[in-house]
Order: sequence, then structure tokens, then C-alpha cells
Amino acid sequence: MKLLNNNIFICLLVMTAGLIFALPATASPEAPTMGAPLFDVISQLKGLRVDTSNAGLTVKVAPGELLPISVKLANFGGGKRVDVLVTYLIVTSAGEEIYSTTETVAVETTASFVKTIQVPFGTAPGIYTARTSIVYQGQVVPATTQFPFTVERKIFGLFQSEFYLYGGIMLLVATFAGIISRLWIRRRRITRFMPVDYSDIPHDKRVFYELISDTVMGMRGQVGESALDIAKQINGLVIDEKTGRVLKLTEKPSKVIAELVSGYEKALGKKVSFSFRGS
Repeated sequence: MKLLNNNIFICLLVMTAGLIFALPATASPEAPTMGAPLFDVISQLKGLRVDTSNAGLTVKVAPGELLPISVKLANFGGGKRVDVLVTYLIVTSAGEEIYSTTETVAVETTASFVKTIQVPFGTAPGIYTARTSIVYQGQVVPATTQFPFTVERKIFGLFQSEFYLYGGIMLLVATFAGIISRLWIRRRRITRFMPVDYSDIPHDKRVFYELISDTVMGMRGQVGESALDIAKQINGLVIDEKTGRVLKLTEKPSKVIAELVSGYEKALGKKVSFSFRGS
């Protein structure tokens, strides 16, 4: 009989323990549910995170232009939709706020978008900070992120630093090109109008060849290649059509010289005088 009572007591004890462990656990409103997966526990402990950047967008804007902000909101709240109040600020290096705007964004898991805000007209050049913060129900401390950017005025569509840089480069290039061009023209002119050597001509005729040649060369400097055209029309004068070198005199040199000077005076409409080369 005693043995039977002991067995009954043990059975009741086992049944009572089984009922206790079979009852559902009641979670505290402040703590995560016991027995829940580890991811759900972490999700209940975490909230929303915000990340912003200007990567690949812009790091410099002019007053009145739009500043693009790449925004990414990540919801670690277990996939439940959360309405987030997003605030965008522009502050100076001294912490002074010059622009502020807000919007509401619904986030379930993640939300990525580009927000453009206008930099106020009249903003002084300098380094500023674009700051983004989010607030949602039950949040203790607002989540904030930021990045720096530069405000710089523009000249003819270019930022001042770029305008001065490109302008300086163009000025140097133009100056260098001008010097090279001037030297080239001067060299060409010296070569082009250099007195022709007539040392192969007999001495008694050489003086006339040189006088006629110098006259043609002098006129080329005043009227251009038309000086050769006039010289070719003079009777008794044979010249090289490209260089202006006197090749032959078939008439009296004095007659050729007189007709040549007369032809140039008619072309210019005034008296001309030529100096004989010194040697």
C-alpha cells in the first residue's frame, strides 16, 4: 500500500512539471520573446539607419544650383513598415544653418533615392556640410549622417578656380603661339627678302642686276606678290617668277629700271624711291 502511494505521488509530480513547461511563456513588454530566433531578437533591439553620400554625384556647386544627396535608409525592425521623418540641412563650417527641409519616407526594408536640394542664392563661397537626420516613432536618439561640399561662384559657366586655371593655360598657349608665329614670320620675311647674290654676273653688269633685284624685293614688301607681276611685264627684264631673281636683261639696264620704277609708281599712285644696297 505504501509503495502504491509513493508511485501515485511521483506520477502527480511528473504531470505537474509537464503542465508547467507546457504553458506558453509570457514575454515582458520591455524584453524580446523567449525562444524567438536570434535575428528577430536583434531586430527588436535595433531600429533604422541612414546613410548619405555625394559619391559619384558632385562635390562642388554654385549658389542657386541643386545639390544631389544620395540617401539610403535601412530598416532593421523586422520588415515592418516605418514612417520616417527625414530632415535635410546645409550648415556652414561654423555650424550655422542656412537651409532646412523635411519629408516623410515610408521604409519597410531599405529605401534608396537621390534627393536634390537647392543651395540658397547669395551663399558665400566656402566649405559647407550637407547633413541628413531621421526621426521615427519610438526613436530615442536621431540618426544623423553628413558629408562636406564646396560652394563656388561661376564665370561663364565655369567655376572660378577652373576659369582662372583654363584662362591662364590659354593665355600661356596664346603667348607662346604668338612668339613662335612672330619669329616664324620674321624669319620667313628675312629669308624671303634677303638680297640676292649676283657674284656670278660680270662686274660691269652686276650693279644693274642688284639695283633691279633690290627694287623688286622692296616692292614685294609693300604690295606683295603683285610686285613680281609688274616686273614680269617690263620689256627686256626676265625674272624668276617664284624668287624674283633677275635672270637676264635684254634691253638697256637704264631703260629697264626706268620702266620698272614707273610701273611701281602707277601701282602705288605715288612717287617711290629706292636705295642701292651697300657693299
